[in-house]
Amino acid sequence: MHPFFICNKEEIESKLTILCWSGKSEDGSEHYYYDIKSKEEWVLVHYESEFQGKNLRVLKRIPELSTNELIEVAPTSLDINNINGAALELYQKEESKKEEFRDKLIRRLLQIDISTITPFEKESLEIIIYESSLYDATNRRGILGKHFTEIEKDADYFKTISVEAKIILARLKK
Repeated sequence: MHPFFICNKEEIESKLTILCWSGKSEDGSEHYYYDIKSKEEWVLVHYESEFQGKNLRVLKRIPELSTNELIEVAPTSLDINNINGAALELYQKEESKKEEFRDKLIRRLLQIDISTITPFEKESLEIIIYESSLYDATNRRGILGKHFTEIEKDADYFKTISVEAKIILARLKK
């Protein structure tokens, strides 16, 4: 499978040597590149990675994957870059564009029979849960102008998904 994301520092540096820089975003947070040979467009972004404990550079191919595509790529990819990138991208889309993904992703992860997966697949699930922040019960929806019951409903939504994610993490440790 052709990579959608490159997260490894050495692989990013190697890829950048064959790409042509074509500009940056207005705020300088994104750098755009073009591959003359393949005609692919790429963008270099920075994400905060709690799982890896650092600011992570991610080179991602354009056009960006949809939320549904990211949810499918994350648990099925055999490329650790795509797994990391998809999970980080889901979280970023939630933060910046308010795109919902948690319910679909946790349902997708709950379909996986953990008793039959490989060590690599176990590591992949941990990465997905931590990098997408599924384990975090913090209500990420706005509260201004909402009735208390609506805020409570939002908080319960995040708490429920967090509990399910933590159950998966506990099962992975067995």
